[in-house]
Amino acid sequence: MKTPIVWVLVVACAFSSAWIATKAHARQVPLLEVSQGQLPNDTASDGLTKLVIVEYPALGGRALKVVYYAGDSFGDRQARVSNWKEFITLEFDAFNPAEEDVRVTFTVTHRRTTSYQTRVDVPITLKPGKNSVRTGIDEMVNVNGSTPDLGNVRRWYFACELGKTPTLYFGDVFLIGDDAPGPTSSTGGPAAGPPAAYKITGQIGGMPVELTATPVGGAAAVGITSPGGPAPAPIQTDPARLARIRAAKMPEITRPVMFDTPEADAICSALEVFPPDNPWNHVVENWPLHPNSDAIITSIGRQKPFRYNPDMGYILVPPDQKRVEVKLGDYPAESDPGPYPVPDNVPIEGWPVQYQRSSETPPTLSEVQRRPAQYEGDRHAIVLDPVERKLYEFFIMGRTDAGWVAAQASVFDLKTNALRPSGWTSADAAGLPIFPAVVRYDELKRGIVEHAMRVTVTKTRREFVAPATHYASSHDNPEYPRMGERLRLKAEFDVSPYSPEVQAILKGLKKYGMFVADNGIDWAISVAPDPRIPELHAELRRIQGAAFEVVVPPP
Repeated sequence: MKTPIVWVLVVACAFSSAWIATKAHARQVPLLEVSQGQLPNDTASDGLTKLVIVEYPALGGRALKVVYYAGDSFGDRQARVSNWKEFITLEFDAFNPAEEDVRVTFTVTHRRTTSYQTRVDVPITLKPGKNSVRTGIDEMVNVNGSTPDLGNVRRWYFACELGKTPTLYFGDVFLIGDDAPGPTSSTGGPAAGPPAAYKITGQIGGMPVELTATPVGGAAAVGITSPGGPAPAPIQTDPARLARIRAAKMPEITRPVMFDTPEADAICSALEVFPPDNPWNHVVENWPLHPNSDAIITSIGRQKPFRYNPDMGYILVPPDQKRVEVKLGDYPAESDPGPYPVPDNVPIEGWPVQYQRSSETPPTLSEVQRRPAQYEGDRHAIVLDPVERKLYEFFIMGRTDAGWVAAQASVFDLKTNALRPSGWTSADAAGLPIFPAVVRYDELKRGIVEHAMRVTVTKTRREFVAPATHYASSHDNPEYPRMGERLRLKAEFDVSPYSPEVQAILKGLKKYGMFVADNGIDWAISVAPDPRIPELHAELRRIQGAAFEVVVPPP
């Protein structure tokens, strides 16, 4: 959350008439921050091009070492910044260790790209040694000479020549803009970093002057808001919740503990999931209404029923749990490296309740763990080390004859507020963790779910908002929710006719709300598939989408 802006002007007299503010230096927004450990999230040949961050003094520090597979490319399949029209140049440093020139092509696809002819291809020749490359944004044209839609960039990548396998080193890749209003993130909000200095020209007492004004904080305390938008909400948490968690004694953990047990209840009741000021722990009761709330709720379905999936089980492991290899398939470039503390009895999504309720002879856990040859559901798996407060989540997880395999693996440190790299997915489409959102048995017995939940909707927008880091849609309709959109149950909704378990969920939705986390069934939240939790469908389906609203988070 940004601190207040204070304009520091050493002037002892009053200003006259209007002032013109111009930026004293250019802004730069990263497309790829190698210096911060950020890797590209796409290679055309699924990992055959090798990408690793190394220390490389010739480029002044960290560099991305790229060992190209013949004719391959690397880049971002979903651009972290979509509007390039605000910028003047694309700039990066690269080092060619070979003794001859290496030719690469910088390619950009955008909303109007439908073929090779309607994409941007910028040829680049890298001389031996260090190269500082600068390409004008307004010089970029489609292959067929038409104007690209650089206000809606979707993907970019560096491709090498066909048949060539060069090794190259790349530094940070930046978009550079002069006289811009300030850095923006990939979601369109303000980027982190110190505010820029501004030059102010005008008159004081009839004398022309030029001053430099330096903001020493953010906008909130002086009432600066986006034009026509609601005032930013303050961050609020519940001190009583934190005091209860910290007063609880966590049992000793010496072996894997399944989620549907009293021992797991005691462990989770004493577990602090993320710091108190983390978005999952924000109280949203007083957040302002999103100006497009009604349209977004209508796009999801005002008359559609609220519902739940008894899907996300988990297992708790001790800190010395044996680590095993998990072979990663579809998203290795957007996965955190192993090995991982996966026990033999890790539950797969839906086990056991979904199988118990759908079959008179439900399969065993070992049978459910066996990964089918073809896709048969998301097959999430969640492993949590509550002592080290480390969370391990997997997508399309299962056993094969060769061992554990998964499409994607994400590791979250529950002691910090760190997010996934911008543009990266996780086991959830939005790049969010799943475990912090799951409705657990111990929470229902306590009378309120004290954290944000996760909800799926059918149609999402091609955008994300923090704490989400990824989108999974080609739709640009502003009436669709973004990944990470925060919703809450309306304050006036009467929860009294419902059972204690459903009341616990509804009270949590009023206080903490829910994040749009994935594409799926409209209005479905995740509840642990715990046999001790009663069937909730009949009650939840009495609630319709019109009972919810979209809210605006703090900066």
